[in-house]
This record gives sequence, C-alpha cells and structure tokens, in this order.
Amino acid sequence: MPRSAPRARRASVAALAGAALVLSSLAAAAPASAATPSGSVPATVTPDAGDGRVVMPEFQPESYVAAAAELPAELVTAIANDLGETPEEYLAGADAAAVAVEVVAGLEESGVAVASSRLEGTELVVTVASESDVAAVEAVDATAEVGEAPGREAYADVEFEALADLVGGQGYIFGNSSEQGLCSTAFNGRDRDSGAAQFVTAGHCDFDGRDSRVFEAVQPRPNVVDAAGALLGTVVSGSFQFGNEYDGGLIATNSGWTPKGTVGTWNSGANNGPVTAGTPQAVRDYGDTIIGQSVCKSGRTTGWSCGTVKDVDQLVNVSGQEVNADVVRSMCTKQGDSGGAVVSGGYAVGLISGGQEGSCDSGSTAITAIFPMIGGSEPGFQYGSIVTLEENWGLSVSAPAPVVNTTVVTSGTVSGTLPNGTGNYAVAISIDGDEVQFADVASDRSWKLSPTGLTPGLHSYTAYSVFGFGEAISRSSTVSGSLFVGTVDRIAGADRYEGAVKISQAGFPGTAPVVYIATGQNYPDALSAGPAAVAEDGPLLLVTQGSIPTSVSDEIKRLAPERIVIVGGPNSVSSGVQTALGKLVKGVKVTRLSGADRYVASQNVVESVFGGQVIGHAYAATGTNFPDALSAGGAAGAAGEPVVLVNGPASSADHATLDVLRAMSTTDITVVGGLNSVSRGVADSLKAVPASVDRVAAADRYLTSIALNDDAFTESDTVYLATGTNFPDALAGGVLAGANGAPLYVVPGDCVPQGVLDGIRSLGATTVVLLGGQNSLGAGVASLTACR
Repeated sequence: MPRSAPRARRASVAALAGAALVLSSLAAAAPASAATPSGSVPATVTPDAGDGRVVMPEFQPESYVAAAAELPAELVTAIANDLGETPEEYLAGADAAAVAVEVVAGLEESGVAVASSRLEGTELVVTVASESDVAAVEAVDATAEVGEAPGREAYADVEFEALADLVGGQGYIFGNSSEQGLCSTAFNGRDRDSGAAQFVTAGHCDFDGRDSRVFEAVQPRPNVVDAAGALLGTVVSGSFQFGNEYDGGLIATNSGWTPKGTVGTWNSGANNGPVTAGTPQAVRDYGDTIIGQSVCKSGRTTGWSCGTVKDVDQLVNVSGQEVNADVVRSMCTKQGDSGGAVVSGGYAVGLISGGQEGSCDSGSTAITAIFPMIGGSEPGFQYGSIVTLEENWGLSVSAPAPVVNTTVVTSGTVSGTLPNGTGNYAVAISIDGDEVQFADVASDRSWKLSPTGLTPGLHSYTAYSVFGFGEAISRSSTVSGSLFVGTVDRIAGADRYEGAVKISQAGFPGTAPVVYIATGQNYPDALSAGPAAVAEDGPLLLVTQGSIPTSVSDEIKRLAPERIVIVGGPNSVSSGVQTALGKLVKGVKVTRLSGADRYVASQNVVESVFGGQVIGHAYAATGTNFPDALSAGGAAGAAGEPVVLVNGPASSADHATLDVLRAMSTTDITVVGGLNSVSRGVADSLKAVPASVDRVAAADRYLTSIALNDDAFTESDTVYLATGTNFPDALAGGVLAGANGAPLYVVPGDCVPQGVLDGIRSLGATTVVLLGGQNSLGAGVASLTACR
C-alpha cells in the first residue's frame, strides 16, 4: 500500500491575523520561550519545481555544528550508541525527513504513481512503477528507482506489550492505582478553543478503575520512582482511546505547572537528577516519518534511546488492541516508557505505544511501536494519529525568536529569518506600537513583510514568532529594535587623506574660495579649524607633515581656491608642504595660522575668522582630547559659531582665551564635556568675559555627543556619524555636517547608541551618512543596530 503523507499545514497570514486575541491571553498564561534556538538550522530549499512540487534540497551535516552543540549530552550519547551517527548527521536527517514527506506528497498530487519511498542518510529514494515517472522524481532532486514496492513485513501477528501504566518524558502516577501504574508524558499542548494546557500521552495508560487524577512521579533518575508528588493533572473526558487504530489521550495540566515545549533529559553526573534538571531538547514543530529516518525517545524508565524507522502506518497488536503505528528497530524501551515523547531533531513525531522484551539488550533488533503524530492518508481514509484523535489539541513548541535582517528599509519591505522555524510559523511585527502585522515563514526559514503605513524616518519595532494553524498555540520571546526608512550612505576613502577628499567632493562639487589644511597625524591644531572652514565656505583637507598625498593635491586643483589656510606650525605642516601648496593653483595665496601651542593656535584661528564679528554664542572644549571638540564642530559650524580650545585640567582659562571671546562680544558659552574634560575652575572663569556659561556633559564621549546635538538641533533631514575612537573622519566630516546644518554624532565602531537613534527619530532625518570605511564604522553601524 503506497504511502501518501499530507503536506505540512501552514499558519497563513489571514488565519493568524485572527489569532491575536488568543495570543494575548496565552502570553499571560505562559512565559515566553527562550530566544536562543536549538535543533536544526536553516536549509536552502528551492520553492518548487515549476508546478508547485517541493524540491528536495541537499542537507549538509557540517551546517549543523552549532545546533548539534545545543543537544542534551544524554541524547548525543544515545544517537552515537543506537544510531552510529554524529549529532550533525542526526539533525540533518531530521530536516531531510521533514522535507521528504512533502516532496513525496507533491509527486503523488502531480500524478506520479509512488510505490514506496525511503531515506538513505539525507537522500530521498522514490520507487515508481513506470520509467515515465523517473524524470518527475529527478526533477525534484530525488533518486528514482523503477520497480514494485518492496515487500512490507506483516505486523498483525506480532504482539507488542503495552509498556505499563511532565516536560516530555516526565513520569506520572494515577492517583488511586493499587498497582501504582506509571506512564510517561509525550508533549505539552493546548486546547485550541480555551487555551487550556493539556499534555498528550498513550491511551492505554488510562485503565478502567483508576482515579482520573495523575500525580508527578518523583524520580531522581530513570527507572527509579521515589513517590507520587504534586498533582500533575486530570484526565480530559472522552479524549482517551486505545484500539481501533488509536493509542492516545489528553490530561489537563494542573495550574501549578508550567508546560514547556521541550522534551526532558535526565540530568547527567554522579548525583543524576530529575528529568526537568537536564538540558532539554526543544520541540520546534511536528512531522510525519519516513522509512530510514532516525528517531529518539525520552521516557521515565530508560531516558533517551534511539532507533531507525523500519516501516510506517502499520496496524499492529498492542496488548490485544489494534493500533496504527510506525515501527522502529533497535530502540530501547521498557515498562513505564509508554506515552513517552518520540522526536526527530526538533520535530515531534509520535509517542511510545508498545515494545518487545529484550529491546534494551546489547545488539537487540527488537522493534518498538510508535503511535504517530501524523498518519499517512489514502483517498477517503485517514490513518489513526495524534492529530486525528485529538482534533482540538495543538502542540506547544519552543518557538524561536525571529531575526530581523532589514533594519534599513529602502524598498518598503522588512525581511529576516526564523532560525529553526518552519512553514507552520509566522512572524508578528508591530511598528511604533501599532497593530500587529503577520508574515509567513518560507521553507528556507526566511520571511518578509511590507508593513502598511511605514513612513520615511526611524521607527521602533517589536517582533515575535507564532506557531499554530489558525489558532496560535505558542509564541516566542519578543525582540525589538529600530527600522530606518530612508538612505544610509557612506563616504570613505582608502585612507584618512582620501577620506577627507571624498568628504570635500560631497560638500563642494564645484569650486571653493578657500581650502583649510591640517595635519592628518594629530588633532590639536585642527580642532578649531572645522567651524572656521564652514564660516568661510571651504573644505578641510589633511596632509602629512612632510608631503601632500596625490589625492589631496588633485582635489585642491579641482577646487581652484583663491586661498589656502594652513592650521598649525611647521612641526605639523612643514614649510616644504607650504611651498608646494602654493604651486598647485595659479595665483593662490597660502597663509598659516599657528601658535606656541594648541591653545594659541585655536585663538588665532578663531580671531582670524570670527574676530570683529558679534558672535553671541561660542563653544569651549578641552584641547587635551578630541571627541568633545569634534562633536561640537558640527553644531558650531551649522550655527556659524566658533569652538575655542581651553586647557581643560587647568584651574582657570588664560587671559588670551578670555580676550578672544570678549572680542566677539560673546554673551553665552557652552562648555562641552564633564569635569574630567573641563574643570569647574575653567568653566567658572569664563563667566568673566562676561558671559553666561552652561555645560553639556554626560558619562562618556558618546553620550556627550548625544546631549550636545540634542541641545543644538531641533530638526534635520540628515545626520552624520563618525567614529569616536579616532579624529580624521570627524575632523573633515564636521565641515560637511556644519555646511549642511546637520548634526555629527561620534559613535562606537560596531553599533549606534540608542540616544543617537532617538535623535534621528526626533529630528525627522531620512538620510544617515557614515563618515569612514568599514574598519571605522562596521556593519552594525551601517544597519543602525542599537548598542546593548
């Protein structure tokens, strides 16, 4: 009888949109699952073969190294001992089996007469009766065999023994049983209508005359029951059935328990421990089985053991009752394992129904009967399975949290992946706290959504995954972040000198009346030069002490300035460089602004450009470090104001600094940086200008940059980001930011502080410009990923 497995049922966007109310009630009833996924990893699955049929992908065990590392140690041991497989091979086979049953179903739906199918490792082998069907099988990347279905063993006369009377694998005891009958829990789930927690177990565990209450079997290790513990639950009336193809039942979980979408592991070590103490195996979905598939079970008596599927959908005799079962070879099972969870990777595939004596003996080939989660189907007939018996019950899973890949949205589409997710999941996203929108998860674990009402600018989002078919049975933990709808550009060169040239080209596409020149090897002389360059409508370019990089000389020729202003003395920019600059453009006038130290140089720059003007407001920043002055440079340039360097650690500002500020009739001074940058004495002494003095400061350079820009800007369609750990990009970039009336934030190299993101949002910016290459501002900054 050929097997015909149903396609996996998907949680469509339309169905899940109606599940939001169910989700809100379940979120209060059960804690969110852990965000870190375990189990299988994404496989690349071609959507179809052109006619809707699923194509069999390649599953490479080496892709499962990280997932295999998360498996319980006891399960890894069982995989090695019972299957002779590595955990990577086991997980690859689980994913291969999940896809293989869909491939076979697709072939049958398209008219291919499938005689049988099986897995060999991760390769799908399909037997067909006619050569004419070979091409169709090969088109879905499966191996075709022509012939009759291989003879299938008859199991009707083989009698299996019911293996006696909570995570999966948890033992339980019927309350008034004189025999203290014991069974195992398979999987947790919920009633689809009420959301009430219920777990599934073997139907034969509910023998007549037993109390309907079940209690925890208190066990320090497998096969040892100390006592009956707390009330675990109560039998769901009418749900238990044993015989007539079925062996399943439901127990309503007591409110004192927290159901988990996992299968438990007996804790390893000298003292061992209860099944809830060990590392759990996450359940991600449920699936059908296929011949040749590796499966493993956890039960209260023998813990983890594994075997190979020998046959599927066979009517077998379990303690005199007819049960539809998948038959597994060489899996150790004993009394009390009945109802225990059977998994393949992260897929729930069934529960233990019956077994044979000696299955745990060394070298045993005894077989175990598994009541399947999904039964194969024939026209007009459905085999017995958990999903057909318990139609109103839905499996609870450890839903993985989604990954949002598209944080910068340029096409209106947000996309990402759901690690270990399947087509039975959807991803739920809320933008700025608005109504939840759903995205289906594709077969390659990807998802995408074009949210409605997504306007240009920065938005916040929350996202989680949901699992279920129309009713969301499980949901993941929530992730959050920012979505930027707009453009993220980068201005960068091969080095700091070419980087400044690129910034100049962006800000001054034509000529410029003046070019400011500073050394690219140190920062002090140039910290006041940025606002001065903005005020005189020219760029700031960098040179070495003894030479002019070719890219810089070419840029000066292109700009054709009337004046070149060198900031700093010969120790910063040599006389030879000054002479060479004068030869680049015919008739250009080259001057130098310098002083005995950085503070005098700053005073001379400010006096040269702003002297004689009435400048009501000025910034004062320490000359002993660069971040504060660089952040102030953009704000000062945008406002047409100077940055005056002060000796921050001193007890007071010197007279020359006060005189420069008085010459501009300054009445308001903003000190940038905390007391470690500019002392209280220096700040207080500035009041003698006379001027009012305020301070913008925070715990570090990044927070200070945020505070300064919050103070200086109320709106801007563009913001600039530069590294806060080096000066050249921000030095030249501050001129571009100032010329465009935009803020410049200094940021770490791998993320964006939340305050910067908040600033982008409040300013209404739709363009973010990164100043510097990947080594300065990495992918985390380019994606506007918030610092944690």
